[in-house]
Amino acid sequence: MKHTNTLNIRRYLQWCGLCILLFSAASCKKFLDVVPDNVATIDNAFTMRAEAEKYLFTCYSYLPNSADLSTNPALVAGDEFWMVRPYSTSETPWQVAQGFQSANNVYMSTWGWYYKALRDCNIFLENIHKVVDMRQSEVDRWSAEVMFLKAYYH
Repeated sequence: MKHTNTLNIRRYLQWCGLCILLFSAASCKKFLDVVPDNVATIDNAFTMRAEAEKYLFTCYSYLPNSADLSTNPALVAGDEFWMVRPYSTSETPWQVAQGFQSANNVYMSTWGWYYKALRDCNIFLENIHKVVDMRQSEVDRWSAEVMFLKAYYH
């Protein structure tokens, strides 16, 4: 009796394995390859003038805020402007002016931010010619603006 029970269980497991194999072999391969609607891609960003203008604004968005003490070293890294303790912001900008910055201890580092900006500028310059509803003069002007931004970010 025990031997028959083991054979029935083994046969049941074999049939279950075979059914799983058949169902997985018959599945649709393209089911997971569907791109959902409303997902922005680089190709969509350069189909119309309005979308390309948004991407141009993205290239401009990496410019530092000129009034921000934590990202503009020109405001606080010189000796012209000092604050009395306790500082209202982080002490990082003031330490640049005091000479504490070194290669191992970098304050106010925005390099990662500028690398992203350079990547977006390069993508813009590679794809701006794909926009169909723009005049060539606009394409040239926007390209020149982005090339200037690239030089600034370098």
